[in-house]
Amino acid sequence: MRTMVTKLLLVAAVVLAVAGLMGPVEAQTMTVETIPPELDESGRTAGERVDEVVLIIRILAGVLLASTAAFWWHTRPAKPTLLDNLSVPMPDEEATTGES
Repeated sequence: MRTMVTKLLLVAAVVLAVAGLMGPVEAQTMTVETIPPELDESGRTAGERVDEVVLIIRILAGVLLASTAAFWWHTRPAKPTLLDNLSVPMPDEEATTGES
């Protein structure tokens, strides 16, 4: 408990020190309106660029899903343990030590 309070006080001190050392934040006072070109250097429109980004995000999501499924498949228990079969009584030694 004491170390947690010490950590919280340290974090608060660091945050206050950083906030005190930062200079004033100034907003942008002048804006220049720009109109994006119809086509970029590659000849693609904005819609085509967005479609390409969405496709890449979907591919990354598929890779993440496949790797997660593979991880779960390879880390599953190989066989049921004694605790899964509750109908078989367990000797007292195994129940206290966890060894079979």
